[in-house]
Amino acid sequence: MSSMARKKTTIYLEPELLTATKTLAASSGRREYEVIEDALRAYMRSDEAAAGRQELRAMLDRWAEHDTGLTEDEAIELANREVHAHRRERHERRAKQQ
Repeated sequence: MSSMARKKTTIYLEPELLTATKTLAASSGRREYEVIEDALRAYMRSDEAAAGRQELRAMLDRWAEHDTGLTEDEAIELANREVHAHRRERHERRAKQQ
């Protein structure tokens, strides 16, 4: 566990996920934020997260080949919006298939 100072944030969870988080925290003697931090750290080490970072880096590299007139921060923001839009579309397509 990190001794780094924490910042307060608000997250929205599905009720079942929140219940599971509380149950796991209570049964393991940890606090809810510790369970959530552990889950986020595990996800950030996952292949899925690595693929997302690789996808974002490839997008930024493609844009860097063209003079877009964007600063690096603007390009990152645009890339993030595009990745989220792509994921929303993919999620909507999957939901329609079910």
